[in-house]
Amino acid sequence: MSGSLSKLFGGRGLVLTHGDGPYVWDAQGRCYVDFFNGHGAALFGHAHPALLEAVKEAEAGVWSCGAGYDSPVREEVANLLAEGMGRDATVFLCNSGTEAIEGALKLAAALRKGRDEIIAARRGFHGRSCGSLGLTFNPKYRAPFASFIHAAKHYAPEEIPEKITDATLAVFIEPVQGEGGVYPIPEEVGRAITEACRAHGTLLVADEVQTGLGRCGSFFASYRHGLEPDIICVAKGLAGGLPAGAVVWRSELGDFPPHTHGSTYGGNEFVARVSAAALRLVKSENLCAHADELGAFIRSEIESRNIPLVSAVRGDGLLIGVESEMPSQDIVKALQDNRLLSLPAGPRVVRFLPSFAVTREAAAEGVEIFERTMRELAAKGGKA
Repeated sequence: MSGSLSKLFGGRGLVLTHGDGPYVWDAQGRCYVDFFNGHGAALFGHAHPALLEAVKEAEAGVWSCGAGYDSPVREEVANLLAEGMGRDATVFLCNSGTEAIEGALKLAAALRKGRDEIIAARRGFHGRSCGSLGLTFNPKYRAPFASFIHAAKHYAPEEIPEKITDATLAVFIEPVQGEGGVYPIPEEVGRAITEACRAHGTLLVADEVQTGLGRCGSFFASYRHGLEPDIICVAKGLAGGLPAGAVVWRSELGDFPPHTHGSTYGGNEFVARVSAAALRLVKSENLCAHADELGAFIRSEIESRNIPLVSAVRGDGLLIGVESEMPSQDIVKALQDNRLLSLPAGPRVVRFLPSFAVTREAAAEGVEIFERTMRELAAKGGKA
């Protein structure tokens, strides 16, 4: 009798054993530049001393006490997230990005009774649970479960303002569309969406699961893309790679009705301690500026080298997309063979998610591997 893991995500044929800063090692002792970082969840890189210390403190305490008990560390997390929003904010702590989106959906429905139209963006990705799946654009994710989901209306971001009406419950949007190909929302489009939501009493929900907490050069990326959200969803990086998510919203909007939402593990003391340490790091070490600087360096280096098969480079901070003339999965595999970890963002875009731990030296090393790999692929006629 044996058990096996689901093959939902295929296999990379790689066993990672440990990491340090911007690098990871496999079971054979080979070192890789990590531009993958657990889908971006390892926002601070690997084995960060402050997070390791927070884990030591957490393991000696109560690991999980339930949301009904007072918790100074949970209050600290809420205060730090409210500071990032720049206003009085209410926070619901959960375990993942898709849970944060589900929470935002229920909150919006509770705050705007009588409305049921939801708008989301083409190319948007918001998760795979039934509620978040209705917001996700790609039909391949939605089609098998169409009878179970409340489908949003999807429009190009620039079309959204004119589609909002008094019947629109909420608009869900990513400041930078990650899974959909790394497309930043132009600032003027973000402002137009914000103004239209305000005019119609529609709730604006920013999905900052991937863009938030400094990755894109500001604590929340929404504000540099013209968006002024009522509700923000965060997750990846919130606890440095441990399961954590949060819904953050303007306190004056109100709250969930009593007993209408919950999460057994959400905001557990163990993860909350690590989350508090992670949020303090973002604020105390000016990591937003570091993300801006290193992200701009990586993009400019790729753009300036005339690398074959590359047709576009875009992104914001340490969320970078490189569009290519060949399938992204083939490039990701070739990069791994050359010891650079990355991930796809659609059929022809390779996504790089370096952590805050990336140095200029590690960034340059990653670019060198990328250039060498693309030249090798071009010499083979663009085939892996």
